[in-house]
Amino acid sequence: MRTNLVGAALLLWAGCDSAPLAPGPDDTPSLHQVTRVEAARGVELEVLDYGGKGPALMFLAGMGSTAHIFDELALEFRDTHHVYALTRRGYGASDWPDTGYDTATLATDVLGALDTLGLSKASFAGHSLAGDELTWLALHHPERVEALVYLDATDSRGEIAAFLEGEPLPPLPFSVLDGLPSRQAVAERLARDLGGGLPAHEVEQAYVFDAATGAYLRERRHPGATEQSVRGAAIMDLGRVQGPVLSLSDGQGFAGWVEALVAAESLPLEFREKARDFLPDIQQHETDLEDALRRHPGWRHLQLEGAGHYIWLTNRAEVVTRMRDFFAATAAP
Repeated sequence: MRTNLVGAALLLWAGCDSAPLAPGPDDTPSLHQVTRVEAARGVELEVLDYGGKGPALMFLAGMGSTAHIFDELALEFRDTHHVYALTRRGYGASDWPDTGYDTATLATDVLGALDTLGLSKASFAGHSLAGDELTWLALHHPERVEALVYLDATDSRGEIAAFLEGEPLPPLPFSVLDGLPSRQAVAERLARDLGGGLPAHEVEQAYVFDAATGAYLRERRHPGATEQSVRGAAIMDLGRVQGPVLSLSDGQGFAGWVEALVAAESLPLEFREKARDFLPDIQQHETDLEDALRRHPGWRHLQLEGAGHYIWLTNRAEVVTRMRDFFAATAAP
């Protein structure tokens, strides 16, 4: 699925230069309470509080998404946890500073949010890019981590950052939405590409639409957030992350994206040759990492074949069951 999205992105690359959005009127307390917390000096982040009983569980979105991407999944855990979701800096209703999109700063923002919320520790469930934040937290502040859930989030973005050093940022595997005439059209395109429909609030918070016509305009994020996040990804050793950890993967990784870059005639030949040289390395690394995580003590690393990158949109029942079983098994006696 990611390879298909790359093919579309190679044809069209959308801009992203809108302003942050305030929480909308449809954010009713029955779904979640929307607040803002100071995560760093001068940087406030949107926090969704879904309520619930029990220890804290915080969801962290992938690159391009806001906390509202979890509006449906988060509700599944309110009987066992007090559930939160965080929109990282540069996206949606959070503040949009010009810097601070590297792994360490993004993860430190999470710690700042915990402090402001009065939480000494939490379990974390992170998608895609958020896996880097989970890993950084586990390696640098294990005392703040109860348990970790990687939602297709163990891919080595640090290796991709090293591969792209000194190169222009090529198209990334995002849906191409330019020219779509309405919110409904955007929702349908995303559902087609991702394998399942997004929560309504996510469509409103992550994208900008023309006030008069309703047509799609752009993503709602800082213009530099995507590139800085890609280039600022740290190389970290997942093998050093101690349990309890649940990792749910679609088994694709970045190799398919690199293959698409090799075949993209619209890209410079020199870059395509560099990608061709890099491809065997990333393929081998992904194979080795998959094997290592399956054997890692304290980890449950499971592959959901054909699930796609947004695994809880395509395989919601299985994801919920796996997560609930994991939390039940790791709960303090």
